Amino acid sequence: MITLYDFPMSPRARKVRIVLAEKGLEYKKVTIDITKGEQKTAEYLAINPYGKVPALQDNGTTVYESSIIMEYLNDTYPTPGLLPEDPGQRARARVLMHYADNPYESAIAALAGEIIFKPMQGGTPDETLVTQATADLNACFDKIGQELGNNDYLVESGFSLADIPYV
Repeated sequence: MITLYDFPMSPRARKVRIVLAEKGLEYKKVTIDITKGEQKTAEYLAINPYGKVPALQDNGTTVYESSIIMEYLNDTYPTPGLLPEDPGQRARARVLMHYADNPYESAIAALAGEIIFKPMQGGTPDETLVTQATADLNACFDKIGQELGNNDYLVESGFSLADIPYV
């Protein structure tokens, strides 16, 4: 049985949930409440020493880092395949996944921190940070729009792991 250590608002955990759904895989979900610091407990650090969500356990294998989990699931459960067969397109998909994990995710995290989490903790958003993160996110949208062009999906083979982070 697959176990996913998840936090509902985590975009990285959402990526893994999408892969699980696309592959029709059943799994047990364990919520790790990062707002309460549950990701830093000794019990969870034994599963994911980085103290982040998501993490996944499957038949004795433990995997963490969302993009690595996505590839693990695609390799272990190959139907439907969510990476192109062509090596060049497969590399392109991985580059786009890496882009999502870095500038795209950073901009979203900065906005969420300022607009959602700071007010929940009684703070006020820093408008300078919000403006910068908004500009960064718009630049990411422009880049992904250019990558997409007139196509429905980011790689030629159709819906893939490259598309999932942008859902």
